[in-house]
Amino acid sequence: MSDLQIILSEAGAALALLITAVTFLTKFIKSAKAKKAAEELVKLGNAVLPYIKKAESFVNFSGAEKKEYVLTKANQFAIENKMAFDVRQASEKIEELVSLTKSVNVREKDRLCAAASATAAEYAECMSR
Repeated sequence: MSDLQIILSEAGAALALLITAVTFLTKFIKSAKAKKAAEELVKLGNAVLPYIKKAESFVNFSGAEKKEYVLTKANQFAIENKMAFDVRQASEKIEELVSLTKSVNVREKDRLCAAASATAAEYAECMSR
């Protein structure tokens, strides 16, 4: 009977060790995948900046058409670098970068008129001066 207790005790310890190892490996693999996805998103964001700059120079195109151009270029970059491409994430990143550049590149006249104007008419009058 004592041999059976020893075997069951060792089997229980081995099973606990196995479960712990599997749990650790699962979390490690998920973490590695998340890290890779984050690195790819940063790489894609850096690659998209020149495309955004070029698209902003397009005069006769709408914002949606410019965004589509940038998304197409971003997709090409992802394919060339064998990266996963998620249109939703890329679109959000492009929107984030565009809004950042708009807030950074506001002209001084725009800033002054916006601060001095209470209505849209006052703003338009200020901008026409």
